[in-house]
Amino acid sequence: MSERPHVKYPFEIDGRWVLRHHIPYDVRYEGRAHQVVAAVFREPSVHGRIRIGREGSPLAEYDDLAPGDIVEITGDAWRVTEVEYRTHITLERVTDGNKEATGAQAGQ
Repeated sequence: MSERPHVKYPFEIDGRWVLRHHIPYDVRYEGRAHQVVAAVFREPSVHGRIRIGREGSPLAEYDDLAPGDIVEITGDAWRVTEVEYRTHITLERVTDGNKEATGAQAGQ
């Protein structure tokens, strides 16, 4: 079984990526620029949202994120490990085959 290559994320450290609240991250994937933006809300309970776009067009949005949820960003699976109000969403790279769907709303 061959391991597929991972995208290099600019702020990933030891398999973790801390997405700061409302800070856009630029990721190159398959020769194209992708933007990743996270937001954290407190009502009705603390939860996160991650929006992914490519060259100005929306690709996917993950809403109501809580620890344990799985998201896919430019072909890589990530597990939400922490959501802190107006601060950050911490993601951990999924390395096993246990990928549970969270219901992303895909764009074009």
